[in-house]
Amino acid sequence: MLTKFCDFIDKIVMRTGSVVGWLIIPLCLLVAYDVSLRYLLNSPTVWAWDINVQFLGALVAIGGSYTLLQDGHVGVDVVTTLLSRRKRIVVEMVTSVFLFLGSGVLLWSGLEQAALSVKTLEVSETFFAPPLYPLKILIALGFVLLFLEGIAKFLRNWMALKEGEEKKP
Repeated sequence: MLTKFCDFIDKIVMRTGSVVGWLIIPLCLLVAYDVSLRYLLNSPTVWAWDINVQFLGALVAIGGSYTLLQDGHVGVDVVTTLLSRRKRIVVEMVTSVFLFLGSGVLLWSGLEQAALSVKTLEVSETFFAPPLYPLKILIALGFVLLFLEGIAKFLRNWMALKEGEEKKP
């Protein structure tokens, strides 16, 4: 049952991370376009910066959970490589408390900000003034996914510890 839940969360995170990852292509093209206009024609766009912020915000927000799934976050391997597998799992479970605290606070705040942004139909204060609520919704979604992926990782570690205990004679 827990394995199916963890697999389900992993599948959601993998798919959203894979889809959002493709935003890097239009982001790069847009930057190249804006830089070309700025330096070749001395005529920058008024909208490229706002769109870049939206794309980058989506990449970072959703990318956190995807990076956690791929074990891509920075860790202090100097200490943990000296430990047994069981002790590494325990250390990972203990340090996941910090993930839950941090992402929990950001999740709560992100949901509040997204709700307020949708309620007021918030727009950027720039000349182009694109809506900000889609980005704020994506940021909140990113923290939801990060929190859920943290739970999935914690549960997998817990199951690995339990498995190890059952194998002992």
